[in-house]
Amino acid sequence: MTHLRGTVSGKYEVTKLLGRGGMGAVFHATEHALDRPVAIKVLPPELSHDEKFVQRFQHEARTAAKLDHPNIIPIFAVESQADLHFFVMKYITGRGLDEILEAGPMPLDAVRRILWEAACALGHAHQRGIVHRDIKPANIMVDDAGRTMLTDFGISKALQSASQFTATGQVIGTPHYMSPEQAKGQEVDGRSDQYSLAVVGYRMLSGRLPFDDDSVHTVIYKHIFEDPPALKDLRKDAPEFLTNALHKAMAKNPADRFANMEEFASAVWPEQKVATPAASGVAAASAASIDAATEITPPSQPVRRRRRGIGVLFAVLLIGGGGVGGWWLWNNSRGAVARPGTGEDQPATAAAVVPDSQPAAAAPETTVTDTATPVATPPVQAPAQPATQRPAQTEPPRTQPTRQPQPQPARPSVGRLTINAVPVYATVYIDNVEIGDTPLINHELPPGRYVIELRREGWRTVVDTITITAGNPLRLTKTLTREGS
Repeated sequence: MTHLRGTVSGKYEVTKLLGRGGMGAVFHATEHALDRPVAIKVLPPELSHDEKFVQRFQHEARTAAKLDHPNIIPIFAVESQADLHFFVMKYITGRGLDEILEAGPMPLDAVRRILWEAACALGHAHQRGIVHRDIKPANIMVDDAGRTMLTDFGISKALQSASQFTATGQVIGTPHYMSPEQAKGQEVDGRSDQYSLAVVGYRMLSGRLPFDDDSVHTVIYKHIFEDPPALKDLRKDAPEFLTNALHKAMAKNPADRFANMEEFASAVWPEQKVATPAASGVAAASAASIDAATEITPPSQPVRRRRRGIGVLFAVLLIGGGGVGGWWLWNNSRGAVARPGTGEDQPATAAAVVPDSQPAAAAPETTVTDTATPVATPPVQAPAQPATQRPAQTEPPRTQPTRQPQPQPARPSVGRLTINAVPVYATVYIDNVEIGDTPLINHELPPGRYVIELRREGWRTVVDTITITAGNPLRLTKTLTREGS
């Protein structure tokens, strides 16, 4: 706090520490120029000498500052001074969701409202190419008016560029709320945020986490391979549509989740439907217009009026003849015109345009419906074919030469080994060669017999002989015991 006060003196007056976490500390301050309260989040000072991190932090924070949504805490400024890197946010009075959850399960109306508002905010970010990557109760606030507010966009992605994290292979994020694909270190998209928000919803409903253990590695393993306990058994009064929506959003395969956050929001609060990006051209257009240059139409050329009558007549004949001939060629090459009502080769329907930004959350009894009406384009029909039949062909029709399929390179026959250790992680050795720490996931091995060992200081070494067969995954969980026990 002393260091920050000296760095920002004259511009901000830092008054107190609001909170501290793994990604920095948040201070309350007053901005002198506008005489308004602000919150200043300072990133860990030990990262100030990591040039890659500093560049990524500034880029991500400035990108997040462009988000404008009633459920996202606005960022006023992004600054780097001396060895401090921080951003200045709007100061929100309220409580963090992590603090609220200390009291246990929450009322159904509150759960649905928080999930709906958070999903709308994340959908707004996803349509602009921003994935949060660290959705958890500590990054969700409920202000004094009862409105849900999200914070810390882009920080997790910035930390992934820090050499001190990537050098150790550390996974960035909060394990208890981490999607399977994020736990595996794979590329993530908005469906990863959907999974994390569903875990938050699971805890709000049941008062417990779907996967919990003293070992971080075990928690990660469960996110990847195990199904959570059924919510309907933990919260009897929860409506089926809500529990089904949360379980769908927590599917292991991202393709099995909702296509976007708008669909998820509509599923948890069916009375408060949200327009999906596919039904809204405004969001995509506004996102594209941020980086796209304005297209300028060149001035039209003056029309020559000399010999107008002959020119017009020639143009009409040329266009008419070309149109008829072009239509005949197209129709014959296509084979047959789509029949209206069959659903085959129908033209695309023009999408309804709805406002880009989501309105502030309404009371559950208020029903909001989309007022825009889709404009349907009538199917294109070809003119009727003449009744006169064509003369029979005098030569057999030509056949297209058959294209021979290209040979695909043979994939080596391998098996896959997945192994986990409980109650603590251990180092895996295969035939006395160190492979890595548990959980070891889908490690490829040629078919054969292997001796595996799980070693950890202070714990008894587990030794086993396994057989790997091609195409058959082998999954093992080994229990470690302390030495002397």
